[in-house]
Amino acid sequence: MIFLEYIRRVPRSAKALICVFIGFVLWSAISSVPLLASLDETVNNRALSIIPSYDDFDDDTFNYDPEKSQDRSLLRTLYSEGILSEGSSFCPDTNENEITNDRKATIVIMSYLPDRLEDVFWLLRCYEKMTGVVEKIIFVWNNPAVDLPEDFIPPQGVENTVPIRVSRRYRNWMTNRFDAPSRMAHRFGPILMVDDNLFVTAGLISGMLDYWKSKACRKRCAVGLDPRYVNPYTQKYELYRSIKLGSDPNVVISKTFLTSNKNIRRFMDHWILVKRSRPPRNTCEDISLSLFITRKLRIMPVFVKTEDYNPDVEVSSQQKFLSEKGDFIGSRFGISDYDGRDWVKGNWSRRRHICVAYNFAYH
Repeated sequence: MIFLEYIRRVPRSAKALICVFIGFVLWSAISSVPLLASLDETVNNRALSIIPSYDDFDDDTFNYDPEKSQDRSLLRTLYSEGILSEGSSFCPDTNENEITNDRKATIVIMSYLPDRLEDVFWLLRCYEKMTGVVEKIIFVWNNPAVDLPEDFIPPQGVENTVPIRVSRRYRNWMTNRFDAPSRMAHRFGPILMVDDNLFVTAGLISGMLDYWKSKACRKRCAVGLDPRYVNPYTQKYELYRSIKLGSDPNVVISKTFLTSNKNIRRFMDHWILVKRSRPPRNTCEDISLSLFITRKLRIMPVFVKTEDYNPDVEVSSQQKFLSEKGDFIGSRFGISDYDGRDWVKGNWSRRRHICVAYNFAYH
């Protein structure tokens, strides 16, 4: 009774403030429930300690298939298929370089193998021409034992070229591709991470930026080209299940990954996830970032439409992509591949399952 009497004496303005505060606390608690984790209420109760560590794996059991990995050169592939001619310095679809967008992306390319430098050398000279859609290029060199050639980076300050910055790292950590833009690019700008054996045309970059600015994304989500699926019930990474069973894809991989630098900076603040994703070849850093964006911001990733994607057929060296309306916007050129084909040996799948389980338990 004394408590009720005390409540009655509280001014109406104070009561209103208390109600607003309680409402804010409840809203914060509800909005913090991860989007994917809502499908499995038990996931957050799992102790992180019961999930195996990547250190439990022997590196000798985690190797590429040598018979299918000995020739992974982008340029050789483009030459052999007649997309480029021998001795040509031109990039595919050079007419697209006149395309412009009101937002420009920072391209991040990370490499470790000296054998890939020839491809990267060519890629940098293609991307530096895309002044209409690219603001900056960041090349992350992850091999401290090998120095880059003196003429590897083209002269800077040349008119009508995109500036290139080099980030030389002392350890081969996969998360270096996130750390570099968080330090060297606009804190809110779009970051496009592309593998060092792929070439994305200016039209496709512009199209990805349009998807990123669309109502479905609002510059907050992750935009990808390669649909992947994480099963929230089994907490496993499943190749192509999103296509075969009709479930919506929900994970973007770093093969071609566009998102806001703000999202990357937020991810880098979670040192437990960053540390877990650091070692080379752990196949986890892109999954961790994608799930982090989805579960923290409660927004699903967006995937660019393609006219020739078939999970049962080997991906060709040229993939064509479409706008939201279904119009052709640009291509991605790369090495003909079937996802996971190189990983027929070792514990690649199990490592990805562990990565997914860890991220579900963390959030």
